[in-house]
Amino acid sequence: MKSFCPYFIGVALLCSCINNDLPLPVVQGAIESIDVEGAVEVNIDAANRIVDIVLDESVDIRAVKVSGVSYKNPHTVSKPDLTGVHDLSNPLDVTLSTWQDYEWTIRARQIIEREFSVKGQIGQAVIDDVNHRIIAYVSGSADLEDILVTGLKLGPAGVTSYVPDPSEIKDFTEGVCIEVGYRGISESWMIYLEQSDFKIRLDSVDPWTRCAWAMVSAPEGSEVVLDYRERGDSLWINVPADDGDGGTYSVLMDNLSPLSHYECRARCSEDVTDIVEFTTEDAVQLPNSGFNTFSNAESAVYYSWYDPDASDKSLATKWWDSGNTGSTTLGSSYCIALPDTTDHVEGNASALLVSRFAIVKLAAGNTFSGEFASLVGTSGGIINFGRPWESRPRGMRLWIKYTGGEIDVVDASPQGIALSKGDPDQCQIWIALGNWDYRKFGGTPDCPVQVNTTDIRTFFNPESPAVIAYGSYSRSEPTDGWIQVEIPLEYRYNNRKPTHIIVSLSSNKWGDYFTGSSRSRLAVDNIELLY
Repeated sequence: MKSFCPYFIGVALLCSCINNDLPLPVVQGAIESIDVEGAVEVNIDAANRIVDIVLDESVDIRAVKVSGVSYKNPHTVSKPDLTGVHDLSNPLDVTLSTWQDYEWTIRARQIIEREFSVKGQIGQAVIDDVNHRIIAYVSGSADLEDILVTGLKLGPAGVTSYVPDPSEIKDFTEGVCIEVGYRGISESWMIYLEQSDFKIRLDSVDPWTRCAWAMVSAPEGSEVVLDYRERGDSLWINVPADDGDGGTYSVLMDNLSPLSHYECRARCSEDVTDIVEFTTEDAVQLPNSGFNTFSNAESAVYYSWYDPDASDKSLATKWWDSGNTGSTTLGSSYCIALPDTTDHVEGNASALLVSRFAIVKLAAGNTFSGEFASLVGTSGGIINFGRPWESRPRGMRLWIKYTGGEIDVVDASPQGIALSKGDPDQCQIWIALGNWDYRKFGGTPDCPVQVNTTDIRTFFNPESPAVIAYGSYSRSEPTDGWIQVEIPLEYRYNNRKPTHIIVSLSSNKWGDYFTGSSRSRLAVDNIELLY
């Protein structure tokens, strides 16, 4: 054994002289998704390492439960651990450790619907939730010592206390201080009433394409009438307003013409507002809505819904896309969206959406407004939905021809729905208008809503606060030839203009979950927006 000692000593001395100058690998510490109980919206800004969470008012912001987190690198360690209960009344700083440390910030805000109204109020109260102050208006003849409070909500429903009780408040001559308490939080609010001599006010006019909405302020319980006419006409059209909400009246002027000039005024008893002029919007239609323009501009193995050589600029660039980029990596026989020049309603072609079993998964026939961004290995793809849009249609009408089948491929199901082989498949068509910010929804400025088909948590959410209007249609029964379908749009907000539109057409309703019938076929033609 002694004869080996010089050898080991020499190796030890040599090793002690070697410097390890190899750099550690750079592995980004990034949050890809986070599940927060009671969250209305979660936006992840990877560039600035910020997570913004919008909480429902029913959630205690000081005890927010994070039930799950996924990271770009599965070996990421978070300090503190993100899963669990956190006080998010102030921003939470988190360190994500891989080979390096990355500082992230988790921020939360809570939208509490607040309201205040009194009998005889004029217009909506001004609620300043930063300085905890309310100003409401009543007529000049109102007795400020004898006011009836008809509505008060300054904290989360069901858990908020008020001192004094709103039913006991009568005298507003000097303003009223009310203590509001909920979940250990105490706020002092000042409420003031101001007397006004005006009888009626035309606050705003929001013109659409074939209609316009007017907002009018008048004493609660008044009989309000709106008059409107096309500019140059001598006769007014009269529209009685519905019962006002706390002195605010919303009036619809209908059956207008696109791109036309109108004027309107509001009346209450003998009082009449000044005349307000407005111009309606254009009845804009979707580009290539009959799918008559197509080319091999992108690929020799499938067609795309545009032609760079088209003289019409709206047809020379891509507005519609499909999943062909992903499905045809297996070969041209796996094309899932193609023009059909042999069977159509108008023009020279229709869009034929064909579902196929692509080796291990279902490839649903689809086309949509947006762009196919990239593949996710062999498991799915990343899609950016949406195209810039400002007009506000009331619905969408189109021709379809559908042949379904029994579900023969099951990968996953939406939460709360159990799908099995043998169940009837369905096609689905939906349209949405919204104000999606690409920096929050992961897409691009033109196509702001990103969906990763391998991650259910990224799927489109029609209940998102960014959605202004939404409508959908699905069916399982085959059609008897071509039929015309009308999809009304339900507007959640009448006073917001959209920035983008999403239209999605699919032969498999649950295609995002890679579940459905590989025999489903949906043909689509002549899409028309209804105004």
